[in-house]
Amino acid sequence: MKRLELGLVLMFGLILIGGGVGYRWHQHNQVVAAEQKKQAVAKQAKRKAEQQRKIAEKINADPFNKTRSTNQQITHILKLSHFVGTALVVKNNHVVYQKGFGYSDAATKVKNGPQSKYQILSIQKSLTAAAIMQLVQAKKIKLSDKLSKYYPSISHGHEITLRMMLDMASGLRQTGSSKDELPEDEVVNEAVTHIGFTPAKYNVFHYSSVNFLLLAGIIRQQTGQSYQSYFEKHFIKKLGLNGSGFVTDGLGKHATLGYSASETQILPDYTKPVDETKAQMANELGTGQVYMTAGDLFKVESGILKGKLMTKANVAILHTPSATGTYGGGVYNEQPAVIRSHGVGYGYESALKLSTDGKNGVVLLSNCNRQAVTIQTATAKIFEELMLQTN
Repeated sequence: MKRLELGLVLMFGLILIGGGVGYRWHQHNQVVAAEQKKQAVAKQAKRKAEQQRKIAEKINADPFNKTRSTNQQITHILKLSHFVGTALVVKNNHVVYQKGFGYSDAATKVKNGPQSKYQILSIQKSLTAAAIMQLVQAKKIKLSDKLSKYYPSISHGHEITLRMMLDMASGLRQTGSSKDELPEDEVVNEAVTHIGFTPAKYNVFHYSSVNFLLLAGIIRQQTGQSYQSYFEKHFIKKLGLNGSGFVTDGLGKHATLGYSASETQILPDYTKPVDETKAQMANELGTGQVYMTAGDLFKVESGILKGKLMTKANVAILHTPSATGTYGGGVYNEQPAVIRSHGVGYGYESALKLSTDGKNGVVLLSNCNRQAVTIQTATAKIFEELMLQTN
């Protein structure tokens, strides 16, 4: 009996030792796997950065010259970028270039062109900001208003002004969103109940889309109409934007499909169309749920700068860089006298640069987003060369 008990004790001890060794081995494997994943991510990021650098070098290598037409040189830059989408270039209020590249729908072989419609993504924030400034001009709200005036339940709302939200300096972050398609008011309510605050990000530039979702909610509160209805009346109808609307309603004729790619992919292959859900579309309230043609996007951004939607004095107030960066009023305010905006998501990428008089600009809208070949490089190069031209 004693031998049996001793045997059981020894067996139990061996099991414990084996289990301990196995657990430590499992932990070791987890640590090794995590480190290998970290190294793989770092290696991929390094490769992507190197690809971006090489393409940027090619794009920036040669200045425009008078021996070749502007049209040829713009096309050359876009081909170096393997650009897919629609490009629009305006000089002194005249369209000097408008051309489509690649497919809007690869399966049906429909090509992109001037009438193609794209999601403008985060560029919509510049329009939400303009709508807020219209309400300021109408004396319905003030930029100095505290967030708590409109959303009393949000923590630290008594410290955050609407100006801070327009400049992405509120310290707010969204901690969750609905997986179901919700109407506008419920999207706002869902955001209000999933708000976090980061003290270290307060009063310093920190990009967080929830600022503009809440601003869209304030537009609803103060106008008594939905954000979409306000946008359609004060932007689309006001400026006669015939190729613009909300993705929740579908893009209709001349629609494009968004295509994604791997992090280091350069050449478009149209193998990964993006399936965006209705819930995702609804959750982008005020921040990235509008589609436009390149022409419509230039028209509305130029219209803001020219004082067609508010006074030029209020445009200047809106487009004031924050104390900690160039971002202010939904755009990046660069010198000398340039605004820039960019958006990315759901297989799309959008970029623009305009002179602050609204007379000159470059708009690139793509439905084939490749992180390794951002269209911002080509946008900046074309704009720079455009502004250097004397005629």
